[in-house]
Amino acid sequence: MNINNIPQLSIKNNHLHMDGRDIVEIAGHYGTPLYIGSEQRIEDNVREVQQAFQKYHANTTVHYAAKAETSLATLEIVHMAGGSLEVNSGGELYKGMRAGFAGKNIIFNGVAKTEKEIESAIVNEIKAINVDSPFELERIVETAMACKKQANVLLRIVPDVASGVAKGVETGTHECKFGTMLEDVPAMLHYAKEHEKWVCVRGFHFHIGTQTYHLTSFLESLQVLLEFAANIYKEMQFLPEIIDIGGGLPIPYFIDATASQYMQPSIYQMLRGVLTTDEIAEAVAGKLHAYDGIFKDCELLLEPGRKIVGDAFVMVSRVENKKYRRAMNENWIMLDAGLNVMSEVKNYHWYFPMVCANKITEPHMYPVKIAGPLCESGDVWMDYDGHKDLPDFRMMPESVTVGDYIAMLETGAYGTSMMSRYNGRPMAGVIIIRKDGSLFMAKKPETYEDLLTGEFSIAE
Repeated sequence: MNINNIPQLSIKNNHLHMDGRDIVEIAGHYGTPLYIGSEQRIEDNVREVQQAFQKYHANTTVHYAAKAETSLATLEIVHMAGGSLEVNSGGELYKGMRAGFAGKNIIFNGVAKTEKEIESAIVNEIKAINVDSPFELERIVETAMACKKQANVLLRIVPDVASGVAKGVETGTHECKFGTMLEDVPAMLHYAKEHEKWVCVRGFHFHIGTQTYHLTSFLESLQVLLEFAANIYKEMQFLPEIIDIGGGLPIPYFIDATASQYMQPSIYQMLRGVLTTDEIAEAVAGKLHAYDGIFKDCELLLEPGRKIVGDAFVMVSRVENKKYRRAMNENWIMLDAGLNVMSEVKNYHWYFPMVCANKITEPHMYPVKIAGPLCESGDVWMDYDGHKDLPDFRMMPESVTVGDYIAMLETGAYGTSMMSRYNGRPMAGVIIIRKDGSLFMAKKPETYEDLLTGEFSIAE
């Protein structure tokens, strides 16, 4: 794998470096498993998306999807880079505001918002609550009346367009739990008009899922929304001021030839992520500027998550055991990081590139099966289930052994936010390399004492 494709990574003295800092040295100091992120890369990614879309449609706003990596430090970096925020819970809203985001820069998604969460969104005067259903719109109106404040909303529609990604991360079809079918939207608009003192519909929203690799999927979804909105404009004189197309901007996961032969074509295409942000931006703006120009002044709103933090982090683990199985001629190494640290591998058969961080210049040509420490047969970094979405082996230096450090690359999205304490394992820490090269502990590595947080002894 050519790490030169990831700008913040480099090689020095046979060790993997990020932003000039030795990954092995950092892991040795703070312990493993450990996430290490780049402030510079997060900032660069925010600005790349902003500049690409604003080049074709000046009135574009980038709302980072907090769920991807929700450390307070990451949220603050996005804020300092000029990004806005998208949240999916009252907790993310709370953290976002602690990170410095004003309510007017926050969008709130979700299919089961509680009255308390809706109240918090209204009181903090957020930019918009993305409404999931007719019932939720009624709940928002009732909550706004109780708060004596008007709520801003977008109506989330179902474009019924498949993105071709893993089913679990596809969010734009009638099979998914998200959004309102188009036939229900006119009645929602009438209801909002009748209660305009308490609710202001600012526009429409859709999101078709993460790591969308077909430009066609973006364009078909947007066309569904725009055709619908154009007809609504003719019939009801309602013109949206915001068109929110969600996230899904892909990043390239650099897959070696050995791994690619095991993957289904759709999984391989999804993970390759060759569709560029600029290509998406140009095509989306072209659609938006059609329709006799009625949407040319709309604010185009994006909700990228993986694109902002995906390639900005590595997860470092230590080899703690090795074994050779003569009958199968298989070499195994066991790491101190398992699915408790990176659950996407099991949930969606996601592929993350791996390298031996302390032997980075040695040829990675030796097939090894890699497993985590959990008491689960499925806690492996290979295709144990036989779906051929992941390789059966990973390629490592022939000398790989206990004490070596394995770096899993491009793990910034949905790694830290999905961590658990399964099997009584403290959660990994998060270290951010600042732009000046200093190290900042964004999230402390947990201790055994942390396993008892919020628990009480019945014997005392």
